[in-house]
Amino acid sequence: MIKYKSTERKVDLYDIGEGLTLMNIIKKNQNGQISAVDTYIGTDRDGFSCVGHAEGLDAPGVQFYYDKYMNVIQRNLQYYLNVYYIKSQVPTS
Repeated sequence: MIKYKSTERKVDLYDIGEGLTLMNIIKKNQNGQISAVDTYIGTDRDGFSCVGHAEGLDAPGVQFYYDKYMNVIQRNLQYYLNVYYIKSQVPTS
């Protein structure tokens, strides 16, 4: 089992309602720059489904801003919820 240092990986959790949590796992390179973000939606009880993945964010010429990434997720939250419901086979109300 590999233990990650806090400088290599960070987890952000957001309550998005309906008892669901949005979780971003942020991976960083050796220079502390964000290199990838995996986005999950779910619950502690039922588990999480991956609804988004971005990598290569530390490549030369790439300008990545986490706050702008989160703004995109907020504006498109219904899309991400639809992906979650399809992947987890949870019926929508």
